[in-house]
Amino acid sequence: MTEKRFLNLKDALIHHGVAMQHARRAALEMEDHYRQLVEEALAHDKAPEDAWRIAHDVLGTNTAVIEQYASRRELRGALYRWPVLCALAPLGSFVVLCATTMAALVLTLQTFSHTLHHFVVPQWLAEAINFSIGIALQWTFPVVVAGGFALFARRRRIAFNWLIAGALLVCLVAQQMNVGLVLPTVGHRGSASMGIGFGLATFPDHVAWAIGMAALALAPYCIVTFRSQLGRMPLA
Repeated sequence: MTEKRFLNLKDALIHHGVAMQHARRAALEMEDHYRQLVEEALAHDKAPEDAWRIAHDVLGTNTAVIEQYASRRELRGALYRWPVLCALAPLGSFVVLCATTMAALVLTLQTFSHTLHHFVVPQWLAEAINFSIGIALQWTFPVVVAGGFALFARRRRIAFNWLIAGALLVCLVAQQMNVGLVLPTVGHRGSASMGIGFGLATFPDHVAWAIGMAALALAPYCIVTFRSQLGRMPLA
């Protein structure tokens, strides 16, 4: 029960915007203080149950500690102090992920180009690989990045509107991407390309797709939040 109290304290501090390192340190300091109080009470011939109760009474409730730490701005996490990062950090992560993936593809093509030069890749296989790469970079990656970041930010109690902005930004950029992969074959070295293209004619469609993708990315966040609130509802 005692250990659970300090674990709950750390989680509650994080939920109230306190940076993880400060929340962990506060919980450890409280636990160390608790043990000292218990040892002092036992040294005065108190029963173990009485020593535990006295220590908890001296420490006070977790609520007081939470209010004390949450009110200090310098202890807040970066996402809580600058929530605009919730809109920019997913985009940065998505760009890094796409760049890393394309770099890995280029390196793979260069590594196996000599071997693949002796084969003629069937047209259907080349199109399937190109299609899969496009699906991964333009659809799967943005949804996973935006959804994962939303679940991460949920623990920091970041305002939902910032999460929506971040998800929409990532998905809209993904829809503007152009991805191509040509496998090396006889007489062709192969290539991998990725870029951003913008067209007024297709932009409304891209916005519509981005909204749908953002809704899909934020669905786990909404489900987890709903179940958490449902679990806290008092029984009739």
